[in-house]
Amino acid sequence: MKPSLREPAAQDNEGAILQFELDDFQIETRDALRHYLEKEVAPSVDSYEAQAKPAPPEMIAAMRDYGLLGGLLPESAGGFNLSMTTYGTLIAEVARVWPSLRSITSTSNLAASVLADAGSPELREKYLPRILSGKSVAAFALSEPNIGSDAANVQTRAEATPDGWSVNGRKLYISNGPICELGVVFVKAAMPDGKQGVSCLLFESDMEGFSCTPLSKMGMHSCPLGELLFDGVRIPATNLIGAPGNAFSLAKKYLNVGRCVVAFSALGIAEVALEAAVRYARDRVQFGRPIGAFQLVQQMVADMMALVETSRLLCYRAADALDRKDSQSSLWCSMAKRHATDAVLRVAELSLQVHGGAGYTSLFPVERYYRDARHLSIAEGTNQIQSMLVAQHALGLSALR
Repeated sequence: MKPSLREPAAQDNEGAILQFELDDFQIETRDALRHYLEKEVAPSVDSYEAQAKPAPPEMIAAMRDYGLLGGLLPESAGGFNLSMTTYGTLIAEVARVWPSLRSITSTSNLAASVLADAGSPELREKYLPRILSGKSVAAFALSEPNIGSDAANVQTRAEATPDGWSVNGRKLYISNGPICELGVVFVKAAMPDGKQGVSCLLFESDMEGFSCTPLSKMGMHSCPLGELLFDGVRIPATNLIGAPGNAFSLAKKYLNVGRCVVAFSALGIAEVALEAAVRYARDRVQFGRPIGAFQLVQQMVADMMALVETSRLLCYRAADALDRKDSQSSLWCSMAKRHATDAVLRVAELSLQVHGGAGYTSLFPVERYYRDARHLSIAEGTNQIQSMLVAQHALGLSALR
């Protein structure tokens, strides 16, 4: 059953004690999504991942009905105006079942958010319905061969032409790249004062001069990764998103949201890895009793439980800060992203260890949990970058300049 995606109006909670419990709307929405995922998605995951087949279009489109496409966007832009807490809860739910589907959907949603935030009315009217319906998969093209977290120094160039822009450069490690129909690309371009600044343009994959090379990777095989090549791609002037040279702040804003999304994704995988370990420790019998009765196995389970719960608390804390537009939201997002993505690797590793030799095979899904989680400590800024950003808040000293 599809949920009613109209969230109750947020209450003014200034100065209130944070409540880390889901309300009735969030529980109903989560449970409806969980039912769909268990019935319609879960049976296909292992087959698609083994063949590195992208998640099918009908499943991507179905995410619209459950708030994953357009969840954070205002209703005026075709979204559901969900809180970050609600959206994050849904992200974790999809990540529990199929991290590749989560990545495809949230990447498309990230591009849609940029377009809804700073795109012209004409651009929004033309492209947002395609993305939010799931009919078109979108990419967020920021990273380059020599540029990762240093977004202010992108090297892809956009030169002004009489009718728009000519774009030349390469973007690397781009989720959805091989299957995207459109996307947002961050480029270095001249500003009105003649200086160079970061601008954002909307591109379509059928534009002449655009190509994508798929990249093999360790996990999440059903969410294609690619290197994008812009070889004199002509992009109309009307496809500029925001003001020329002012896209760096736009990129930073949505990287912040992206870090919270990644943290919730890690939480979802950690939850299901813990559940798998508990289930196996109860069922597996050695020396005449379940292995869960042995103290060292209990130690691993206790460690996993603590890591999952601390991740959950930091995810909710970061989401709450974003919902309240707290000036410290970037700190909480970096902390949540760093902790949750480190934690999920340890939880997945311990879950695999509880499974013993069986965990190392594809007979059980725990080996996939580890592979699927591994990139999360790298995505949206490595955890080493997050550590520096967190420490900077306390010390007032930057390690980057």
